[in-house]
Amino acid sequence: MRHRPGTARGGRILTAVGLTLLLFFNLGPLGLVVRQSVTPEAETARWPLSLIPAAWTAENIVSLWSTETLAGHVMLSLLVAAGATLGSLVLGAPAGWAAARWRTAEVVSTRASLLTRILPPIAIAIPLTAILIPAGLYNHPLGLGLVAAHMTIGIPIALLITYTAFRDLPSELEDAALVDGCGPTMTFFRIALPNVRGALASSSILVFLTSWDEFTYAILLQLTNRTMPPLIYYYTEYGQLGAASTLAFMTLVPAVIVIAALQRLLVRGVLAGGLR
Repeated sequence: MRHRPGTARGGRILTAVGLTLLLFFNLGPLGLVVRQSVTPEAETARWPLSLIPAAWTAENIVSLWSTETLAGHVMLSLLVAAGATLGSLVLGAPAGWAAARWRTAEVVSTRASLLTRILPPIAIAIPLTAILIPAGLYNHPLGLGLVAAHMTIGIPIALLITYTAFRDLPSELEDAALVDGCGPTMTFFRIALPNVRGALASSSILVFLTSWDEFTYAILLQLTNRTMPPLIYYYTEYGQLGAASTLAFMTLVPAVIVIAALQRLLVRGVLAGGLR
């Protein structure tokens, strides 16, 4: 069936409009954050807002470095996100494998994971605080209590993603390993786990970004030893939009680095799954 020129032209126009809107809603907030971070504080709230600031300044980042221990806040956020990611993979991946291989484990773990995602974080944070305080993990300098809280989010993510990958993995590979004398543990580490690298990379990215951006647990469990999201909130609350935007821009850097580092592993895992 031959398409008329007008129809093809209309399709291209709609595609261009859709892509433009997509770029605007995805890159617009990023551009606004960058603009506010290099704008003098007196101009950040001026209306109407100009896309290009009348003056450029580095006073926001200079002021933050002189008044805040930014390196400590960034390092604490990295430690919490890395710890939550590692802990979630260590517990979530074996649980995902068990769910993919045994029916009882599948029903219990997947439904429990979905149930925990339905609960609002505030409903878990309050009783969790009552546990962390006597354990000495509340407002911990290394954020250990916050790591545990973020793992309640990260483990279901890792479990569900790896469960899908393990379920699609041919069981004949593991059966052959068992016949050759490998036990279940060795089969998991030497056969199953290397074949779901893409799922592990996906889980790592999602859990890391979720922990890195998480706010509710962070503001309730780290009262003074703050990670970056509560710090951004406090500067915004006190009307220092330039400083808050500078902090928000700084949080993008580690996230981009993690995504770039794991993207190659993610692509390799997907291609390996397609060629298997």
